[in-house]
Parts: sequence; C-alpha cells; structure tokens
Amino acid sequence: MRLFLRLAPLLISGAALLFPGPCLAQAIEDEISGFTIDNTITRTGHEFARFLADYRNSQFAHQNDYNLVVNERPSARWGSLIWVTLDNQEVYRRFLPPGRVDLEQEAQAAANGIHQRAQQQQLQLLLMDTFDLDANEY
Repeated sequence: MRLFLRLAPLLISGAALLFPGPCLAQAIEDEISGFTIDNTITRTGHEFARFLADYRNSQFAHQNDYNLVVNERPSARWGSLIWVTLDNQEVYRRFLPPGRVDLEQEAQAAANGIHQRAQQQQLQLLLMDTFDLDANEY
C-alpha cells in the first residue's frame, strides 16, 4: 500500500501525458493538415485520388493547410461519380467515364479549382463578423 501511495503522483502525471487535456489535443489537431483521404472503391477512383494528392503536395506544399476527402460512387453505366469534400462541404463533383478521361489532367484541374475555393473560404472566414458566435456556429 505504501508503495502505491508513493507511485500515485507518478502514475497521475504519466496519465496526463498519455491522455492530454483539450488544449493540447486542439493544438495537435490544428497542426494536422494537408492530407488527401481516399474513400474510393475502384481503380479509377484510387488513381484520381493519388494524382490529386501528388499534385497538391508538389504544387501547393507551402499553402496546403486543409484536408480533403475523395469519395466515389461507381456505376456500371456511367462510370464513377467522384466528389471531393473540404470541411464537410462539397467542392468538386464529376462523373469520370472509365478509359475515356485523362485522370492525371482531370486531377490537376480539380486540384487547382479546389485550392482556389479553399483560399476563398479561408478569406471569407477571416472577414466574417463572428463577434457573438463561436467558431463552428456560422
């Protein structure tokens, strides 16, 4: 019992390191950005997501402070419906027929459009009057 009482402060401080408070967790979450998450199913979707991520990382590495999610709904008749979301808002949507579209060129065009939209969204957030609102209530 005495040993446990002597080790209790060490155990509590160790738990604080393993389970950080909300301030440290928020700081860590703010630093995680620039990811392209691939939620696609088919080869076409995977290649589009890979080309999009590669182009983003090579062209916008210094301004890549937002995360994207690439989703797909395949169709045997029309090809694949690809849509990209930024902060739970759809910023790109297109049907990609299999074998008829240059996926690399389409992903580059999509990355340019998405990057412009992300910059506009960040500028709007900076200029928005949120004096009486919390950050997520606008």
